[in-house]
Amino acid sequence: MRGQPAKDRYFGRWTGTLRPAAGLAVERGKNWRLDYLFSIGSVSWIIHLCVTVLAGVVLIQADPDAWIPVWIVLMALLSVMMSAVAIAYFRRGERPSPEKYGFAHSGLTAVIGLMWGTGAVLCATSSSAEMLTFYTLVLGGTALGAVSSQHMLMRSCLLSIWTSVPLLAFAWLVNGVSPGPLATAIMMMLFGLILTVLAVRMNNFLVQNVMLTDELAARNEVLLRTSSELAEAQEEKSRFLAQASHDLRQPIHAIGLFVEYLHGTRMGRDGREVLHNIDRSLESLTRLCRSLLDLAALDVGRVKLDVGPVSLGEVMGEVMRQAGEAARARNVTIRFRPSRLWVRSDPALLHTMVQNLVSNAVKYAPGAQLLVGVRRRNGALSIVVADTGPGIGSEDQQRIFKEFVQIEAPDTAEADGLGLGLSIVRRLADILGLRVTLVSKLGEGSTFSIDGLAETLPASVPRRQAPAGHVHLLSGLRVLVVDDDRVVRDSTVQLLTRWGCAVRATDRVTLATYLDEFDFLLFDQELADGEDGFALIRNIRARSLSWVPAALVTGGRTDHIVEECRAEEIAILAKPVRPAQLRSVLLSGVAARTDRDQTIPNSEAMPAAAVRLVTSRARSSAET
Repeated sequence: MRGQPAKDRYFGRWTGTLRPAAGLAVERGKNWRLDYLFSIGSVSWIIHLCVTVLAGVVLIQADPDAWIPVWIVLMALLSVMMSAVAIAYFRRGERPSPEKYGFAHSGLTAVIGLMWGTGAVLCATSSSAEMLTFYTLVLGGTALGAVSSQHMLMRSCLLSIWTSVPLLAFAWLVNGVSPGPLATAIMMMLFGLILTVLAVRMNNFLVQNVMLTDELAARNEVLLRTSSELAEAQEEKSRFLAQASHDLRQPIHAIGLFVEYLHGTRMGRDGREVLHNIDRSLESLTRLCRSLLDLAALDVGRVKLDVGPVSLGEVMGEVMRQAGEAARARNVTIRFRPSRLWVRSDPALLHTMVQNLVSNAVKYAPGAQLLVGVRRRNGALSIVVADTGPGIGSEDQQRIFKEFVQIEAPDTAEADGLGLGLSIVRRLADILGLRVTLVSKLGEGSTFSIDGLAETLPASVPRRQAPAGHVHLLSGLRVLVVDDDRVVRDSTVQLLTRWGCAVRATDRVTLATYLDEFDFLLFDQELADGEDGFALIRNIRARSLSWVPAALVTGGRTDHIVEECRAEEIAILAKPVRPAQLRSVLLSGVAARTDRDQTIPNSEAMPAAAVRLVTSRARSSAET
């Protein structure tokens, strides 16, 4: 605002509406009345000068009396002085005592009012009744203009009215008291009274407007502060979720690898049962961790769409395979209707949505029947997950889509979770432009639907997966494992060794080692001393004589390197990594290296794992 003349600043703020007055009041505090008064001072007094000159010209033509030129000159001088006071007020800078400009304005206003009144008396004594009528109209209009431009400073406004209007009334009685002039004089006094009432009401309205807008400004400031605190709290929650999920993934990842290793050892029936219980508990903990991951990714806006043709049969079939064991444990009978339809969507996000709906049904409908299938609705496709469980009350049917909300129901005491699944489904649906609907009745079950899926043609090249279950294909595979967490490193080594791999493990890579000694590179992304696995893999490949397949195992954000990893054909595995997923990536790497050696297109199983961390694709699409 420094580059703009002060008068123009406030003129622009005060003309046209009273609403900006509050902004000025906030900016200039107790001087808002003077700011308002002088903001149009120069313009209003220039108009006043023009009115007096025109009125004087008319009077001179009718009766060229000697007092009229003097009156014109004095009024012109006073008008210029008033404009000068307005300009000086805004050019005073930050000097104190702004009230002196207000008193100067009131004094000059009183003098100008007396000049108008004196002119009326002189006109009555030296001119005709017709000229006095003309003068009365001019003075009345000028008084009304004074009210409109000075009502914010009642002192000046009242001085302007009551120094001129009484003299005007007296002027009508100068030539004698008769019914006509007397009635006119009385009407002039009533006119002054009306102007006073009008000025008071306008002043009260302005004061209330300023007070109201100041109050609104104060409340808006509180709202902005509250909004900032809420945003900070939300950001803090997101940071906490991200950090908590990162810290949880390390031990969960290691435990999962140890459990998979134990599955290959000989143990008694009791040991098998204990191991089975550990596996189930680990699976529950893994789901909780993944829910936190998904929620954190949604909160920080790290979910990026990768839309393309998606086979509903593959997506739902994979979910059914993953949910089978949990369904058996909860005595849930799943009826799955395979589909050959394809839709255009993001396969990872769609998989997460279906997986959460099915897991939710299995969890809260023990002993029920569950139907999963596809229906056509309103020209689009819908994925339906219906159960015959206890149902959901109407008062809870919208609440369950909020974060950390779980509905208590019979036979669900053992149901684990944080109440995030349906919230994630709803938010992912918003991202994909889909709708999630719920129809439920207590005692009769619930039906969840993902609506609005657009049907499309199948992908031109079907996805090819690495052979599943053929662990012997990994026999002799030379794997370099780099991880600075000893427990994770040891568990990875034990599992890979069980699969027949020749493993070399270390917490760091030196420049002089490991050029062409390995068939696969398995690196942690976040290493000690600020090193990252992606950069190390690129350096090794640059020095190696042949292309080496590689994968990154990460417990943190990788959205900044996803595209580069995809271009470099480096798989990204999000901790906790399922052993089946790790095996799939290793087999895919073997297939990809074979394809390169035979100069044929690479297998798509390797890129299927090299995807963004923020979705579940790394834990679903790449599994076998």
